[in-house]
Amino acid sequence: MVKKVRLVEIASLLAIIIGSIPHEKCFVFGCDTPLSFITDSLEILGQAMVPSVMLVLGGMLAEGPYVSKLRLKTTVGVIVARLLVLPVFGIRVIGLADKMHLPIADDAMYRCVLLLQYVTHSAILLGAVARMRGFAFSEVSVLLFWQHVFTLFSLSFYIFSCSKLV
Repeated sequence: MVKKVRLVEIASLLAIIIGSIPHEKCFVFGCDTPLSFITDSLEILGQAMVPSVMLVLGGMLAEGPYVSKLRLKTTVGVIVARLLVLPVFGIRVIGLADKMHLPIADDAMYRCVLLLQYVTHSAILLGAVARMRGFAFSEVSVLLFWQHVFTLFSLSFYIFSCSKLV
């Protein structure tokens, strides 16, 4: 496990170095570069990630919403915090940043993406991390289940609200 973490750290450091030096970046990224096979391979893997993540989500949600040891109050509290409190806070932060002229001016898509990152449910890979660590997997899967259910309603409301704000 320690070797995996160190390899990820080394790979991240190399990615930062290669991405920040223009000469090195031209050596890896592009159509006719010597190391373009690396970026082509990563692009193919990236295209396969969406179906893979959907399989992971299906596996997590297959256990159903009644397996965890969480109380109803805890589940409701997490859902309210994630789908009601955080979006309101995020909309206010984006509005304040807009008044201070921090985001890109007159770019509605940029503002919409900033707002949508606050209003979506927790990451699907949270369950994968819980499974990998062997800790509270059933609780995480139940929380993700109910967040996905209530995101159907909250996301449509917030997209409508964001369209009026942007």
